[in-house]
Formats: sequence, structure tokens, C-alpha cells
Amino acid sequence: MNESTRSPEADEAVPHTGRSASSSDALRRSLGTWRLILLVIAAAAPMAAVIGIVPVSFALGNGAGVPLTFLAVTAVLALFAVGYSAMSRRVVSTGAFYSYVAQGLGGVPGLGAACVAVTSYTVFVAGALGYFAYFSQAAVAGLTGWNGSWIWFAAGGLLLIAVLGYRRIDLSSRVIAVLLAAEFVILLLLVVSIIAHIGWRAFPLDSFSFRAAGSGAPGIAVMLAFTCFIGFESAALYSEEAHDPKRSVSRVTYGSVAVIGGFYILTSWVTVGAVGSDHIAGVAAQPDGNLYFDLTTRYLGSWITDVMAVFLATSLFATTLSIHNVAGRYLFSLGRQRCLPRAVGRVHARHGSPHVSSFVVTVVTTVILIACVVSGVPPLVGLGTVAIGFGTVGVITLQCLASLAIVGYFRKIGEKVSWTTTAAPLLAFVGLGGAVLLAVSKFELLSGTRSAFVNSLPVLTVATFLIGGGYALWLRSRRPVLYRQMTELMTSEAPE
Repeated sequence: MNESTRSPEADEAVPHTGRSASSSDALRRSLGTWRLILLVIAAAAPMAAVIGIVPVSFALGNGAGVPLTFLAVTAVLALFAVGYSAMSRRVVSTGAFYSYVAQGLGGVPGLGAACVAVTSYTVFVAGALGYFAYFSQAAVAGLTGWNGSWIWFAAGGLLLIAVLGYRRIDLSSRVIAVLLAAEFVILLLLVVSIIAHIGWRAFPLDSFSFRAAGSGAPGIAVMLAFTCFIGFESAALYSEEAHDPKRSVSRVTYGSVAVIGGFYILTSWVTVGAVGSDHIAGVAAQPDGNLYFDLTTRYLGSWITDVMAVFLATSLFATTLSIHNVAGRYLFSLGRQRCLPRAVGRVHARHGSPHVSSFVVTVVTTVILIACVVSGVPPLVGLGTVAIGFGTVGVITLQCLASLAIVGYFRKIGEKVSWTTTAAPLLAFVGLGGAVLLAVSKFELLSGTRSAFVNSLPVLTVATFLIGGGYALWLRSRRPVLYRQMTELMTSEAPE
């Protein structure tokens, strides 16, 4: 039977070989647990989330109930982490989400998820760079009076990210460690200062009442809370570069959920105490959007506020760099698995980095920036809000698919039904599915615009998934040998 006449059924009957990519395609193992957790936490941009998203949750969500909302979302993501961590101990791959989907649900949805992952994270990079450029411009103007165009800040940031992405991942992790430490220190100093000034009033108990949680628009608060965690799931992407992936990915995933969630809960709770439960929604709704800058000036001093503005910009740089690395590793994995040109899956001989895929992400980001400049799209409410909103919808959708895939995978290998393999992932699927529906229905809050065209962009996430899945179906029908090879590589472990 030749290739042109061989049936898909016959092709699917070929036994799985477990064949991996060659060892020459292996990334260098240079990440310990602590460096890995820093990369993951940086992707969530804690300072940017606190300053930019938490006030919106206070104003448009459920006001004093935001801390309890963060607690609930942390619980849902902890449920997701249960199955995700169990899967990471079985499957080591830079494909993470889409490899898990391919393992649990099959090659067709796996390739659909791959398209969603690449599109979502790459667009997210451009949006994060827009945020970085805007706040860098503002910080420099505030300190020096020079008000240059945002595009120069974007270009400078992208150039530095391109250099760091080309080099070994441990260099990026060192840069991120310094920037992340700075942003945590500033916000924790604010928290400590508020507690020192007002004592136990910093912890109002009514923030954890069902009355407060159900006030206002809790659905909006839930949706925005999920956006503050984007990137926490990226530990599995670095599994090939971790010293002990079978253990460290699980530890990092749990650790990042705990650290990020605890930080948001504490910061938002103390903020309610400083402003007052009855006043927090109104104060946060002020048009200047300076809730945390005003609190910093009041409790720490105006010069610390200037420092905070600088570290807000560096926080966004760390986030952009981290998500750039995520997007690059998805492309690298697809190149190595022959879903994209093989060159995209090359590893640098000296740095052990996915340098070609990193360069591709840089080129795509450059094209998006040029398009925005030519069309007059502003960096914040335009490029930043729309691109990050679109990426957020895609990432939460991937988390949903992964939750189902985890259940499917453990059933496929004959694991008994248990909390880890079934109950926790299904509960996470319910919570994450609700978040996807909220994000799509309230997309104007993520995009920052009322444009009907812009707010229909989440449809592209579905279209991207269907394009990837459709391509897989075409391959299975018309190029069955290639389809078999691709799916074998998608569902095999990474090279040692």
C-alpha cells in the first residue's frame, strides 16, 4: 500500500514508537527551581497588575470584595495546578499546553491548541511591549522632562529583549530576578507602611464577607482577577531547561500560584483597609487612575512614588521578556515537531537557546509595532489593551482545554479515577470555562474600547483553533505519514 492510497485508519494503526527529537535539538538544562519560579512570576507582572488592574476591579467589580475574589480565583488555579503538575511529571515538553492537549484529546485538537498558543502569546508580547513603552515614556518624562515618542522606547526595549532571548535562558532569569525583586520590595514597603500607620484596620473583615463579594459586578472582578495570573502556567514550557523537570515544574507551578495569589490578596486587602470599605470603589474610579501612586505618596513619600513609576516600567519589561521566551519556546517546539519549518526548531550551538524561534517572535513583534505606528494606534489604549486582552482570552481557553486533556490522558493510560487525575481538573475546567465566558462577554473592559470590531476579536481564537485542527484533519487525510510523524513527536517526551 503506497502513501497516496493508505487509509487514515491504517496509518493510525501504526504503533507509537515513543521517538523523541534528536539530542542535538535539546535545550540546555540551566534552570534551578528558584530561577524557574522567577521566570513564571515575572510573566504575571505583579506590580503592573496591582497598579493597572486591581483599581479597575475595585471600581467596576465588587469593591471591597476584591480580596475574596482573588482568594476564589487562586483556589480555582490551585485546582488546575493539581492536574497540571501531575501531567508535568509524565510529559516533559516545551509544547506544554498543546502537547498536553495532544496527549489527552488527540492530534487534531492538539494542533488546534498549538495555533492558539502561538498566536495568543505572540500577540501578548506586542501588547506588553506597548504597555512598557507607554509607562517608560511617562517615567522618563516625569524624571527628566523629555517627552520622546513611545516608539523609541518600544524599539529599545525590543532590541534588548531580542538580545536576551537569543542568549541562554539563565541570563534572562538573572535580569528578571533583579527587576522582580525591586517591584516586590516597593509594594511590600507600601503594605508594611500602611499596616504600621493604621494597625489592624488594614485588615477589614468585611472584605471576606459574601455580602461584599456579591456586591457590584462580581463577574467583572472575577474576569479581571484571572488576567492577573496570566503566565503562571509557563513552568512546563521550561521543563526541558530545568535541572530536575519531573519535580521542579510541579513545585514551581504550586509555588507561583501561592506566591502570586497571596501577594494579590494581601495587597488588595490592605488597600481596602487604607481607603475604607465604603469608599474604595469611588476612589478607585477617579479618572486619574492614580490609586496606588497616591497611597505611596501618602504613606512612603513622593520620591518613592517616582521610583515606583520607574519600576512599573521595568516590571513590564520583565513581563515582556518572559512572555517573549514563552512564545519562542512554543514556536521552537512546533519547529522541532515538524509542524513548522525545521529551522525554527534549531538550538544555538553555544548558548543552547531556541535562537531562531526567538528571532521569529522579534520579527513578528516588529511588524505589529510598525503597523501600529503607521495606522496611528496608541501604545496603551490600543496596542496594549487590545493585544493583551486578546492574548488573555486565548491563554484561559488553553487552560480550559488542558484541564479536559489531563482527564483524558489519565483515563487513556488506565489511571484510576482520583482527586488528582479527575476531580480537580474537572472542577478547574468549570471555573476556567466561566472565566472564558466572562472574558468574551466583557471583552470591552479588557480592550479598553467600545469598538464593535475590536470587541469581536475573541472570535479569532476560535478561528485559530479551527484552522489548526482543520490543517491536522487535512494532513491525516492527504498526508497520513507526515501526520503520524508529527503526532508522534507531539506526544513523545523531549530529548534528554
